[in-house]
Formats: sequence, C-alpha cells, structure tokens
Amino acid sequence: MLISKFANENIKDQVLEFEREHHIILHDQYKEFLSVYNGGYTPETKFKIGKVSSDIRGFYGIGDVKLSFNSIELEQWTEKGYLPIASDSFGNYIVIGLNNDRSGKIYFCDHEKGNRATCVADSLKEFLPHCRSEEISDEARLSIEEREAALIARGRGNVITNLLRQMWQEEIDLYADMIQEEVILE
Repeated sequence: MLISKFANENIKDQVLEFEREHHIILHDQYKEFLSVYNGGYTPETKFKIGKVSSDIRGFYGIGDVKLSFNSIELEQWTEKGYLPIASDSFGNYIVIGLNNDRSGKIYFCDHEKGNRATCVADSLKEFLPHCRSEEISDEARLSIEEREAALIARGRGNVITNLLRQMWQEEIDLYADMIQEEVILE
C-alpha cells in the first residue's frame, strides 16, 4: 500500500499523550505505524477481504494534520473498544480493536449497517497486504491550463466550466506536493 504520510516530529510523545488523554492502550503494531507514518493520505487505494471491499481515503494521524483524530467522536468508539484508524470515501471506518480478544484486530464498520464491526484481519500487518494502491497519475498533477488544452485538443472544450476548474484546482492542491511511499511494518 502506498501512503503520503503526515508529519511525525515528536510523534512518540504525542502517541503516549493520545493514549493517556483517551484512556486507551494502542496495539504495538499500530504504534509502530503511527511512529513512522502518523497516518496519511492513500489516494487510489482499495482493499478486498472476503465479502468486504472498499477504498481507503486515508489513515488518521495525531496532531495538526489534515486527517486528524480530532475530526472523530472518539469517545463513542473507545467506549465500545474500538479506534477508527482510517476511513473510506463513503464515510465508513476501518477500526482497530483496543482490548481483550479484539486487541490489534482490524474491522470494517459500514455506517449504513449501524457501524457493525466486521473483522477483516487479525492484525494491521495482515490487513495492509490486502490494500492495493495506484501511484498518483501524471494527469492529476497537470495545471488547469494543461487540462483545458487537453480537452480542447480532444474536441471536448464544451465541457469546461468554472465548476470543473474548481474541482481541478482542489485535486491539484491535494496532489501537488504529495509524495507516496510503500507502507512497511517490521
């Protein structure tokens, strides 16, 4: 799986503070993941395990990052013994079990099914190889002018609107400085 990791300065201290603040103990594999990547964006990433399949928009990180744990109602999850670690583009969560026989296991929670947790892997290390990523395409990094010229050259200049330009700009802003790397856990 490819990830564009978030800043991870002083992350080990932040992880300890996160555990204290939320009264949880994170599984060692997940702590390793946070210490190296601190979450990150995972564009063009999908997974399929058994009957469960989805995309992964990104993994949550600690601190001042774009996809932060601060955007989640963590208490409702931690009370149930789970921590959302990633989300898909439909608002569903990938969560990790926090205690007892669920500790470290990875679950998919479909919000349309009441966030019922379906176990998809016994560990993060087992889950990650099922995640397939594509590299960000060169087209995603083209300027608005280059995109317009390409559409006009294909005889499709009539589809160019201000809304399309705005969507292009959002994609350019997201991908402009994004560097993807392979996720490796020891």
